[in-house]
Amino acid sequence: MPKAKFFLLVCWTFTFGCQYNSRPTAEALFHQTSEGLDNYNLKKPDAKYFLPYVLEEISGMTYYAPSTIACVQDEDGKVFFYNLKKREVENTVRFADSGDYEGIATDGEKIYVVESNGHIYKFEPGSDGKAEKLKKYNTDLKKNNDVEGLTYDPISDKLLVACKGDAGLKDNKKKGRSIFFFDLDKKEIEKKAAFNISKDDIKDYLETYKDFEYEAKRINFKPSGIALHPTNGHIYMIASIGKLMIITDRKGEIKATIPLDPRLLGQPEGICFAPNGDLFISSEGQGDKGYILKYKMK
Repeated sequence: MPKAKFFLLVCWTFTFGCQYNSRPTAEALFHQTSEGLDNYNLKKPDAKYFLPYVLEEISGMTYYAPSTIACVQDEDGKVFFYNLKKREVENTVRFADSGDYEGIATDGEKIYVVESNGHIYKFEPGSDGKAEKLKKYNTDLKKNNDVEGLTYDPISDKLLVACKGDAGLKDNKKKGRSIFFFDLDKKEIEKKAAFNISKDDIKDYLETYKDFEYEAKRINFKPSGIALHPTNGHIYMIASIGKLMIITDRKGEIKATIPLDPRLLGQPEGICFAPNGDLFISSEGQGDKGYILKYKMK
């Protein structure tokens, strides 16, 4: 084919062919309903904090103290205390050997860390870089549940545990993904899930509130992080697989769905709130530095 004709064919394909073969954007896959929950512009973070390479695989975080976020990463049994003002890790505390640590929470004094197999650690940070009053709890959650998120609920004085894998405990299988309570007094996972979220639940919600078409077959929600909002009391869950944030009430009723832009959050794994409602979402670095995005509450 002569070069001139080939050039014209390429131009025609790019100009006109893309009009008929363009794929829908992330915003067209899911629908956000406000209901007073549109407090954050997730397309425009107010700050970005690059983490040291040791936190390339940051897997969870919690707001621990003023301007300080406590972080864990997938493999090392350490908590890293990141100072937002100094933009550096100012302290580390070892609580265990290597493992698969996926979530972290605090009640203001004690720190809780969960492994993907459901084991939960409780301790207080020591001044010498070691955990004090360390306790480890083996729960009824197992590897197949694939625990990914942890947060503290001050109302019930319990932990909320989010599972990315199988729903339900042992042979009591359920549809979707389960969120469980861990009773801090009894030191055990409650047998009945706090709530479950399935693809059908998400689809039903979208069908009720949608104002444009979406691709139902692309709905895929496997929570990678969970946090409790300090002022409105709603539960916020993010998913790296599915790139979606879901907001529910305390009974698990969906109140909003918000797409997460993969260009901003390549692999969102952690979520937490400051006491004033400012939102923080962390992402693994995927071969580069991990980072945290900050979204000020409107």
